[in-house]
Amino acid sequence: EIRYYAASSGETTDRRIEPEAVFTANGQWYVVAWDRLREEERIFRADRILSVAPTDDSFTPRGLEGAGRPLYVGGEDDVEVRLLLHAGARWVADYYVTTEQLERDGDLEVAIPAARLEWVERLLLRLGGDARVLAPADLAERAAALAAQRRDDANLAVMRMALDAFSRAITLIGSS
Repeated sequence: EIRYYAASSGETTDRRIEPEAVFTANGQWYVVAWDRLREEERIFRADRILSVAPTDDSFTPRGLEGAGRPLYVGGEDDVEVRLLLHAGARWVADYYVTTEQLERDGDLEVAIPAARLEWVERLLLRLGGDARVLAPADLAERAAALAAQRRDDANLAVMRMALDAFSRAITLIGSS
């Protein structure tokens, strides 16, 4: 049993898995397993496995493929995300699955299949001004809303730290 953080959704879930293969790709370690919660094959990034608990369960390996397999296999519900990548973000085309790449005046336009857009929103925050959303139309607004939420959360955290420091200073002054 594992506790796993899924970057695609930002959620942490407990999973009962039947691990079959471990491999490395793009500088990361992955575990290929049958996921009993989802009742299908899944790839888990090892650094996102938060905890492991052994079980008494046994299983018969299904012959799931390990090294050499694609890290993402698209589905029929995928949304095509189109981004224009400037020089500082061209690495995205090497790291993520793309279905199309077009050179455009020194920039690179890519089409990326995505089952969920939440991870793309976070990617856009990371890329900053080095990428521009071409489609879907509302993705740039969603990323901007996430950026505003993160900024507000950071401002609140800074205010709390300042108030805490002020409170400690008052306590020290009062005790002297």
